[in-house]
Amino acid sequence: MLAIPVALAMRVVMGEKKFDAWIESNTVRFATNFQSDADLVQTVKQAGFDAEPWGKQYKTHIDEDLWFLWEYHEDKWQANFSKSDDTDKIREFFKELQRRANRQILYVAPQTQKIEPKVEQSLPTIYADGALLMGVLQKYGAQPTRVNEREVSCAIDGIRMSFKQASPETPYEMTFDGKKDAREVYDTLRKLDEGYQGAVQERTYLAVKKKLEDRRLNIEDEEILEDNSIVLTISL
Repeated sequence: MLAIPVALAMRVVMGEKKFDAWIESNTVRFATNFQSDADLVQTVKQAGFDAEPWGKQYKTHIDEDLWFLWEYHEDKWQANFSKSDDTDKIREFFKELQRRANRQILYVAPQTQKIEPKVEQSLPTIYADGALLMGVLQKYGAQPTRVNEREVSCAIDGIRMSFKQASPETPYEMTFDGKKDAREVYDTLRKLDEGYQGAVQERTYLAVKKKLEDRRLNIEDEEILEDNSIVLTISL
């Protein structure tokens, strides 16, 4: 028997570049003013949290259900979360971290003096199928309009979005505009991501099953895990 996590199969079916773009599009980054990795590790541990090496990154658990990675990105140590992570837990974590450290931790942009995650005005997606994209947007009430063969525009929760495809078969890139703060923007994108990730998983699941059938491999069992990923067990 061989068990194949669909998350791993997604990388094979989608290709590494598309898979990495999907991961990046689902990431929220919080920039900090840590001066070094030693400063980061010492401060986090003194506040009662863990900061264990994870390759070139560090892993910290907020609780037993939520953890994240610290990454040196754009000349700053940044905390990387998924848009689906519990925002209340994240907010409380930084509040407690700064209280314990007795200093400002999150990076404050000089021009705004606000503590907030960096909002990327342009995000990559894994959508290369215009019909699939339109279906996901319609499901979430975004009322999409096809501008031309490779551009779709819509609005959801007061945020204007535009999906553009550089050339056929390449993933769309999403740009957005809306007079809302960063948290509202990411909350809206998280709603869209729920359908987005579900559509990707369903398409990948069907593609994996088709490949297995073509190779005459029988699926012995299908298991849905707590994180909604699917494990297929096949006989060799």
